[in-house]
Amino acid sequence: DALSRHPSLHAAILAAPVLRPRSTESPLSVDLAKRLKTAYASDPWFATPENVESLQRQNGLWLQTEGSMTRIVVPNDDALRRDILARFHEDPLAGHPGSTRLVELVRRSFWWPRLVTDAENFVRTCSSCQRNKALSGKGRGLLQPLPVPDAPWESVSMDFVVALPKTEGGYDSVLVMVDRLTKMVHLAPCTSSCTAEQTARLFFDNVVRLHGVPKNVVSDRGSQFRSKFWEALCKLVGMRVNLSTAYHPQSDGQTECTNRTLGDMLRNFAGR
Repeated sequence: DALSRHPSLHAAILAAPVLRPRSTESPLSVDLAKRLKTAYASDPWFATPENVESLQRQNGLWLQTEGSMTRIVVPNDDALRRDILARFHEDPLAGHPGSTRLVELVRRSFWWPRLVTDAENFVRTCSSCQRNKALSGKGRGLLQPLPVPDAPWESVSMDFVVALPKTEGGYDSVLVMVDRLTKMVHLAPCTSSCTAEQTARLFFDNVVRLHGVPKNVVSDRGSQFRSKFWEALCKLVGMRVNLSTAYHPQSDGQTECTNRTLGDMLRNFAGR
């Protein structure tokens, strides 16, 4: 229209900057410069000539030049490094970026060893990110809890507690067998090299002999429970096997709780 084509307005639009200059303070404030200089004095790494021969000293700060980029080298001070990460991560114009973007922003002005690891840990523990950012991974599936047994010792969960101090009898592990209904526990001493055949004998001596054959057994994916011998034995006696998901001990949470309690008890007596 006529207004938008007015010469004075057109000239004002062309003269206006595309982006407003940042209103935030410079990455290197006076306070931060003082903290850097103080930290240099307490970091013995900078006192070794061989370490700093490739660096430049300017206004009391150590600088690293890489191509056209010149960065401030940050001394070994965890609190100082964390404050620098927070400075870039919590900047409103940055918007709490992920670790990759955070490293990119920090590296424009600063450098220190293990910067990537520190940035990953910082983002992972940022409470604001945990509360406000949406999950980007695949949606969680539906829960499929194990059914509650109808009778005692109808369903049994099993697991090994290994790497224990060796006893006089040569045992260094325990086979834990838990009734999923009553939470009654049987513990059988064994060794870390316990085979599928030995596991089966312990199971029959401690569970089947006393309570009968259960309808199903819940276990992890240990080699004993995935062996052809164990599968054939369970099929022969009509016992169904439920293997927990790999790297997901919550599937067999009852046995995991018992294992933790057993470990707490043994630590009070081991080594006496």
